[in-house]
Amino acid sequence: RTFLQTDMLHPDSARGYLPGIIHSAGLASKGAQAAAMLQSSGEENGALNSYLNRCAFDMFSSMMLGVYTETADKTTRTDPENERFVKGAVQGLGTAIEMIFSRYELIIGKLLKFETSKMKHCFEGFDAAWAIARDKIESFIERKERGELSENEQVSYLSRALDRQKEEGSNVTVREVMELAFLSMFAAVDTTSSVLSWNLLHIARLPDIQEKLFQEISASVETVGHGKITAEVLSKANAPYLHALIRETHRLTPTRSIGLTKTVDVDHLEVHGHKMEKGDVVSLESYSQGMNSDLVENPEEFRPERWLRDAVEARKGSPSEIIDHPFLASPFSQGARKCPGSRVAANEIKVLLSQLVLDWKISSPITELEMLEYHQRTVIEAKLPDLQFEAR
Repeated sequence: RTFLQTDMLHPDSARGYLPGIIHSAGLASKGAQAAAMLQSSGEENGALNSYLNRCAFDMFSSMMLGVYTETADKTTRTDPENERFVKGAVQGLGTAIEMIFSRYELIIGKLLKFETSKMKHCFEGFDAAWAIARDKIESFIERKERGELSENEQVSYLSRALDRQKEEGSNVTVREVMELAFLSMFAAVDTTSSVLSWNLLHIARLPDIQEKLFQEISASVETVGHGKITAEVLSKANAPYLHALIRETHRLTPTRSIGLTKTVDVDHLEVHGHKMEKGDVVSLESYSQGMNSDLVENPEEFRPERWLRDAVEARKGSPSEIIDHPFLASPFSQGARKCPGSRVAANEIKVLLSQLVLDWKISSPITELEMLEYHQRTVIEAKLPDLQFEAR
């Protein structure tokens, strides 16, 4: 894990991948309207969610491999192997999570050791994605050894990881580097895209909020980025509303409300007056605090302004201050077990949302959350309705 998160979690490392992510997002944004039309015409069910999966893959590939895979825009040609990887990753990991929540799968598969149809479907996705990733990574390693990598590939995460693997004292094998790269690519598809799906939905269903975001990003691009999205453009100092919007999305519609579960391994444990015995299962969740009307004014309302500096300062010293705790701030957890790719994913979310809002005026036929369908994939994903994308 330590080897994996090196060059990912450090702010400077994550920031170094931003130019490639920004370029990938610019290419990916061009495919939004085509994906929306595929879905609204009935030609492809769930086309917009699939589009976000491909966006996440394209952005992460620019970081991991230093290449622009360009799968998101269906109007351009791309390597079909990349699209198959995305489908395999979503199929494998999403089905695995579905199995965890199924009593039938736990009894028939885990206890009785029978291969169910869902288990077979899961393994087929894993195997397809692994075969494609293995070939890509092996080719990358061979070209690196021959000195044939492009400039972008040379500064990619995988290239730097292979350099670290050769350093004295490294206890990681080349095979393990390959597996870590595959795991990262595999896990980075529908996790990031699920967070994007909720943010995109709120932007689309609330035009006033979308306009505020557009005005902020466009002004920051002009004054700070000199016409382009940059790291400085997306900083909290220059794009506070963007950061507030993402935080509000996590409060109201988190992709995973239960952070983790733990089993008590001691007798007679007491925490804040709550008594627990050995073997009790404890769930640590973040949703209830953000929806507690004693802590949050009108918690059912989507209001990014509650996370701007003045609002945060006003809560200090009051019971509501708890909602500003860093442990509640993002879907990536905290501490030693924090998602290794969390900084990269957070950058991808900020970049793609900004690019989409700059390029498109987005609208939704659904304006109330009660009307929306969602499902459990790797995390909770909004089933995007037939959004409309009008060029700005």
